[in-house]
Amino acid sequence: MPAARNDAARHSRMPNLLIFGASGMGKTMIVEKFVRAHPSRFDDATGVQHWPVIVAQIVPSPDEGRFYQRLLSVIGAPAPRRATLGQLETQALRLLQEIAPRMLVIDEVQNLIAGTYREQRRMLNLLRFLGNELRIPLVCLGSHEARDAIGGDAHLNSRFEPLGLPLWRHDADFHGLVGGLLRSLPLRSASELTDSALKRIVDVNGGVTAAIFRMILDLATEAITSGAERITPSAIASHRVVSAASNAAA
Repeated sequence: MPAARNDAARHSRMPNLLIFGASGMGKTMIVEKFVRAHPSRFDDATGVQHWPVIVAQIVPSPDEGRFYQRLLSVIGAPAPRRATLGQLETQALRLLQEIAPRMLVIDEVQNLIAGTYREQRRMLNLLRFLGNELRIPLVCLGSHEARDAIGGDAHLNSRFEPLGLPLWRHDADFHGLVGGLLRSLPLRSASELTDSALKRIVDVNGGVTAAIFRMILDLATEAITSGAERITPSAIASHRVVSAASNAAA
């Protein structure tokens, strides 16, 4: 993701990013790591909590009021129960300008498609409005359908650079992923996996990150419980794998 920019770098048309991919590919993990790298801080001089990165989610039945309520809740300022849309918008914009975020991350963008055509248009206009008003980058996350959701507004779509997260394949990048994960495990002996064992890990899990991690963690648990203290090709060959779809949803 782009790093936070200073005020002088802001302009009327900020660069935006759309990250999309299958469920379980690690989109939420990427955002959580980015948020940890840019934590909020309290300004003693002004008494304001500044949030470099704000993450909000589009609810399954999207509408402007619910989105503003979610934004306000995220920054710790829940709206009055009977506030009008205009009041929610005014309060959200005032507080966002006060806490000075550098980036707004919007998750589950594919939920826009769940709304009617009119609701979709209104929500897309809202996203475009927030980007223009706050003059900060927008980062949208979602499934492959998120591309269709953003594509519903030609002006908004032109402002987003798409970044797809492809499924893992049996290649050098996958070997590096598994190697890094194995080194992080509390096993007393080194796990030496054959090429065919690595291929089985990626194949039986459909290349989905969450499913791959779940399988390796399960294998590590079995290795500790049995006293083997290492993951072996034979353990991988005999391991009963939960369906990739179930793992990805976990």
